Amino acid sequence: MRYLIMCRSLTYAQRAAKILERHAISAGVTRAPAGLSGNGCSYCVTVAYGRGIAAADILRREGLLQGKIYQQNTDGTVKEVFL
Repeated sequence: MRYLIMCRSLTYAQRAAKILERHAISAGVTRAPAGLSGNGCSYCVTVAYGRGIAAADILRREGLLQGKIYQQNTDGTVKEVFL
């Protein structure tokens, strides 16, 4: 399982991932899965399931948490979560 933190652009996703890496949270940037980018968000930051709350707190403090957060299960299904 992992969290997908939606970003409004590739630039914001890259900034968010860089900030998380500085705080020792491994993060990746990827295109959002089909169906999740209906509001214009086409990129997301991915973080491990156990690091989601810490990542959301850091991004909120930095003003970079602007999109929805989804939990992606190992079977590929996603659901919106609030951290």
